Amino acid sequence: MKNLHFFLAIFFITLYSSAQEVAMINPIKFNTYTKVDSSEDEIIPLLEEAKYTYKYKGNNVLVIFSENEHIEYFEDKKYFIKSTVEWTSEDECFMTLKESTLPNFPFKSGTKLYFKINKIKRGFIFYESTLGGVSWEGKMKKI
Repeated sequence: MKNLHFFLAIFFITLYSSAQEVAMINPIKFNTYTKVDSSEDEIIPLLEEAKYTYKYKGNNVLVIFSENEHIEYFEDKKYFIKSTVEWTSEDECFMTLKESTLPNFPFKSGTKLYFKINKIKRGFIFYESTLGGVSWEGKMKKI
């Protein structure tokens, strides 16, 4: 009986250590899936081409995201900020300011804004942004 217990103990130790060794040799095989799509490097952003709105100083701001452009309209489209968008992952991008008609807007063309989506819930996009060394959190509603 002692020999049987010893044999079973050695058997299970060998089996367990072999399984661990296989998993450590090729962890990618066990932890990821293989992409079939040929455009593996393509980033598909969480924000689709759509319109959003948020409040700024008590007024609604209309935000339009298109493929590579972002526009914010203030005071019923009287003023705007236009930027190009470069997605670095599905939930992060840099927006580069191209043009603004917003009075007293302190940033010049070429200034980059960092934008990260923290969550999407019930039609709202919760995000954080950094521009000119200042960071803030906000939310936009899809319209």
